[in-house]
Amino acid sequence: MEKKIGVTILTGFLGAGKTTFLNNLIQKYPNTKFAVIENEFGEVNIDSDLVVDNQEGVFELSNGCICCNLNGELREVLRNLLNCGKDIDHLIVETTGIAEPDGVAAAFVGDPGISRLFEINATIGLIDVQNFEFAINNHPVAMKQISFSDYLVFTKCDLATEEEIKKVKFQAKFINPLAQVGQVSKGEVIDKDIINLNAYSADKVIERASFVAHDHNHQHGDVVSHSFTFKGTVDPVKLEMWLSVLFNLQFEVIYRFKGIFNIKGEDHKVVIQGVRNESKIEIGSLWEGHEERLNRIVIIGKSIKRAPIEKKIKSILAPDSVVL
Repeated sequence: MEKKIGVTILTGFLGAGKTTFLNNLIQKYPNTKFAVIENEFGEVNIDSDLVVDNQEGVFELSNGCICCNLNGELREVLRNLLNCGKDIDHLIVETTGIAEPDGVAAAFVGDPGISRLFEINATIGLIDVQNFEFAINNHPVAMKQISFSDYLVFTKCDLATEEEIKKVKFQAKFINPLAQVGQVSKGEVIDKDIINLNAYSADKVIERASFVAHDHNHQHGDVVSHSFTFKGTVDPVKLEMWLSVLFNLQFEVIYRFKGIFNIKGEDHKVVIQGVRNESKIEIGSLWEGHEERLNRIVIIGKSIKRAPIEKKIKSILAPDSVVL
């Protein structure tokens, strides 16, 4: 089976430092052949780095990277990249500061042609600690960017006090309890192995879910985070029907869905992730003999009510199942 190209999505509100982070990220992996899709190509200062190769909006840069503009359909842009004759190890998509990253992610999750060749590594959300409050209080998209991220990077920390940084981190984790966090100062390179986070893999979802409280709900403005843990077996048909409604009719208010399920008749954990109106289903690790078969769900979205979800959970479970 041909190895898939990993995809890292960079998001963050205007001025968060995405392009600086991108450049430092590329420098950190000198032996990796990157392709970069820019949502705002005209704002990126790459003219001095361009080499002679410029075909169909795909540019080869002097550092060995490839860059192109996301003006058209993503499928067409990816096709141009694959046909440009250059080897690609990893793709980075830098979205515009006012873009919702779930739209980009959904294309890689839901399109069979794309998902056959590309695999999402993680969504990295950059947060300017100085302008955090302004962004989330005045621009709903900033909240959604934070809610959707797998790894949050707090930037420009050299311009803030430790107390300010601590406060912003607390608020961001309140919005998105699933995210890991890191920070940078003066545009430095982050220590974390960003391109190998594999946040969308079944094992990583299972691992991260263990850090989330069994039963909680957080609310920050309109953004709400609910987690549920419950025993028992899940009816696969009823689960499919519920998720179909959730992802197709309520995707505009469901920012992120991650669930680990004990499916009736299945010896493995089943991991389901929702991205807009698309879902990704994977078979995870075996349930160990001594392991309690707990189902876990984390849902982050806009003004989501807990009670209807609890009611729906009970309807997809066997009679002996108990919500903890």
